[in-house]
Amino acid sequence: MGCSCTKGIRIKSPNPKSKPQTLKLTPESFITSNSKDFTDVYTMGTPLGSGAYGDVIQVIHKLTNQERAVKIFLKNKDKHKDSSYEKTKNEIEILKKLSHPTIIQIYEYFEDEKRVYIVMEKCYGGELFDQITTKKSLNESVSALICKQLFSAISYLHSNKIVHRDIKPENILLEDSEDFINIKIIDFGTAIFYDGGMMKELSGSSYYISPEVIQGEYNEKCDEWSIGVILYILLCGNPPFAGSSTEQIIRKIKAGTFNYNSPIWDSVSPQAKDLINKLLCPALYRLSAEEALRHPWIEEKGKYPIIKSPILNSVIENLQSFNGLNKFKDAISTFITSQILEIHETKELREIFKSIDINGDGKLSKEEMVKSFACHKEILNRDKYIEKIINDVDTDGNGYIDYNEFIKATINRQKLYSKDNLKKAFDIFDLDSSGKISAIELEKTFSLGTNKDSIWQDLVLKADKNSDGEIDFQEFCDFIENLSDKDFLIN
Repeated sequence: MGCSCTKGIRIKSPNPKSKPQTLKLTPESFITSNSKDFTDVYTMGTPLGSGAYGDVIQVIHKLTNQERAVKIFLKNKDKHKDSSYEKTKNEIEILKKLSHPTIIQIYEYFEDEKRVYIVMEKCYGGELFDQITTKKSLNESVSALICKQLFSAISYLHSNKIVHRDIKPENILLEDSEDFINIKIIDFGTAIFYDGGMMKELSGSSYYISPEVIQGEYNEKCDEWSIGVILYILLCGNPPFAGSSTEQIIRKIKAGTFNYNSPIWDSVSPQAKDLINKLLCPALYRLSAEEALRHPWIEEKGKYPIIKSPILNSVIENLQSFNGLNKFKDAISTFITSQILEIHETKELREIFKSIDINGDGKLSKEEMVKSFACHKEILNRDKYIEKIINDVDTDGNGYIDYNEFIKATINRQKLYSKDNLKKAFDIFDLDSSGKISAIELEKTFSLGTNKDSIWQDLVLKADKNSDGEIDFQEFCDFIENLSDKDFLIN
């Protein structure tokens, strides 16, 4: 581990008469409203773009020196009469609940009298729109990979009762230049929680809006229509419903007729055209994202690159050694993986997750893991082995391993608990910048409510070797290093 310790500490056993307390933390637990002034925490950088309800700017976190992106929404003077303010708050609530490799990650948010700030991860490859403009069209394999990721994300959103409603190339970012295997859907400003009824609000962008949205009565399949438009553009460089004005484009979308007359379509496979036809059709007959993932063209052309054995072996070893972390250590791991690690540090693990997620639903089942690890003959009694891994790694108890759980369990432990990462976490916990962490600061950071104060008081008591009532950085490192799975268990 990166934080060296010269002497171990003895952890006292909890009072057997005390009532067990619960420490159940997910990445959402740390996505909270930061009460500090935004400019006290971040340094403003260059503009990155604009979304449906705000501008996006590059920023640097002053404590960790990490680059992030912030979406800034300017509030109306009377926020109670400002529907766009409510949409911004709704966007935050939606993003907090999402854990998928193809959906942008939120870190925290701020609000002052004039603005709301949503801090998210920064991608470095620009918009998919720019790639289309530059390259004019993409080959079928790249197009299928892009659409496979979009269908996976939309399938995941729809299964969680969320509809994006503005899928377009401008809202799809590449993590790095020409990295089509790692894309991110952004801008959830028009996204909505969906109860299964019909939506009526006009929402979306010309070229990509579905005919039923224009008509004013639609369901979640408006997102699949938008992906169909994107696929058409990816393969030929032009939209299926073009026009010199928004009115003309809308008329063509309502008519629903498009063609493959351009010579470029002569070299496109019938399977690709079949998928487009099954997306750019009336909603009643349109494929769902889940069905589109099983389309022969996606299955044949949209295959992720084969993961090299050493990397996969490392993932298996880390999964095997995860073994149910001590509750507090698990909380620290969750914090570092969701709030500290940068996008490039988890790239390989993200690609492995997507390759294991055979049905593309954004979570790993026992069956998918058994199939993915079938070639590893050294794993004996594979079913019980995988079942144990899921039991250990499945923090939220839903029977699957979701994306954040997978990253936390497979990241290299030395990297995870490096001195640099622990220092970044420590500095964020140290809310008053005193160089020490108090029980009150831990309680505020972990947001469990005031009825959990004794958890943090007990923790400080165990970690505080010099008995000054707080934890300094070396004590923090020593405590994390010496925690075993039997120490400081909180049921």
